[in-house]
Amino acid sequence: SKDGMPSRKFLKDEALACAKKLAAVKELDFVVIDTEDVFTRTGIARDIATAALGKYVHLDKTDSMSVAHVARQNIRNEMEKAKSV
Repeated sequence: SKDGMPSRKFLKDEALACAKKLAAVKELDFVVIDTEDVFTRTGIARDIATAALGKYVHLDKTDSMSVAHVARQNIRNEMEKAKSV
């Protein structure tokens, strides 16, 4: 770009490339918590979750309790899946 800063497209492409690399790590369960406001949402969080073969969760209310709840819920789900294997 003109000001020497990377463009939004470049940054998005970099984030998606990293997410695809994370998808290759089979031991990693990936959860993207989208905290963007509905009026300014870019959609990149969902794209990152998809590229990482992970889960996407949007939170309207973002606070430590909400984030902790999502984390606990996903850990519990993964533990249940592991037990059934």
